Amino acid sequence: MVWIFILYLLYGLTFFTLGIAILSRDIRLSELGIARIIRLLAVFGIIHGFHEWLELLELLFPVIVDSDFKVFRLAVVSISFLFLLYFGLFLNIITMRGDQALSTAPRAVKAIVGALALSLILFAVYLDFGSGRDTNTRLLVAFPAAMLSGIGLVLYSRTVRSFSGSVASNFILAGSCMICYAILTGLVPSHVVIPILGVEVVLFRGLSAFLSCSSLSEPCRSSILNSES
Repeated sequence: MVWIFILYLLYGLTFFTLGIAILSRDIRLSELGIARIIRLLAVFGIIHGFHEWLELLELLFPVIVDSDFKVFRLAVVSISFLFLLYFGLFLNIITMRGDQALSTAPRAVKAIVGALALSLILFAVYLDFGSGRDTNTRLLVAFPAAMLSGIGLVLYSRTVRSFSGSVASNFILAGSCMICYAILTGLVPSHVVIPILGVEVVLFRGLSAFLSCSSLSEPCRSSILNSES
């Protein structure tokens, strides 16, 4: 039980720290497209970190768990993955159409993308509402959200390579770890124990999240995101 407490505590702290690290940077002068949407990733990190601590609370004090608590936790995790989905969608639009894609795109297009993402997560929540578990939310929202974010980060590395090779490499590593996180959090149930190693999959989720967040720390500190290109 002690190692589970430590794992969930650090797991939540990893996401929370990522969010604070991004929000603490002044990126208003940056012309890079990712600077306009990276706060979506920050909000995801803060909310999802809070969700992991809610899971820890549920494990430590199962007597407090009732239908209302499960619904609240489902709402929190759904909102966090919604922000990650928006980040992944917009990042791939920027990757395909250029840094100014979101600025020049018609409002109707952005509204349609946002409405479709919101509809998807509401459908997933509807499927999970009865059980209070987030199985469908992870499969239908978390998996594509993290996968799109991971692929987008890897592809976006080409944009910053001319400015900094090390930052580009960090984007690739962060994206690769995010893709691993997508598989582990979206396709593999939380109770699964990894064969041979005998540890729950949540440990590898935490490692993937930690490596992804750590890799993004340099771009967040870099003047590439904090100032005009």
